[in-house]
Amino acid sequence: MASEDRYTFSQVMSSLIELESMIAKFYRASAERSEPSGSKEIFLAFEKVNRQRIDSLDRVRRETVVEMSLEPIAGLGLGEHMLHVKRMIEGESLGDAQKAIALEGVMKDIYRQASRKLEYVSAEACELLNKFSMESSRRRDLLVAGNQGLKALGSPED
Repeated sequence: MASEDRYTFSQVMSSLIELESMIAKFYRASAERSEPSGSKEIFLAFEKVNRQRIDSLDRVRRETVVEMSLEPIAGLGLGEHMLHVKRMIEGESLGDAQKAIALEGVMKDIYRQASRKLEYVSAEACELLNKFSMESSRRRDLLVAGNQGLKALGSPED
């Protein structure tokens, strides 16, 4: 990395909103491609939660006035994360379930990192991002368990 990215609080929150929007669209498209089954309902539920996350992020962004007196927020690499998420969604080497597992893992890490960076900027934003990190971790675990369950159904027991 030639130079470190630097963001204002508002830019961080706007980037997270954009990431959530990309992922919500992915979940909607995945649900439309899925047969009526457990994965379709999971994708639709996740899309709904992502839309709620967008609303929460936007509310905190609008209600937090911190731009003038703070140093830029550095070290998040949000542009790189956005490109990575976009490539992951558009890639054809993984199925939707595997993409969802990977996306939740990426978002867990992004939210954890952003939460730490915003700890002294906005307590409300820090708490919200930490909550989303833990939520993404649980969602990833749910997807992994579901994916393993589907694989087990297709194979004979030992």
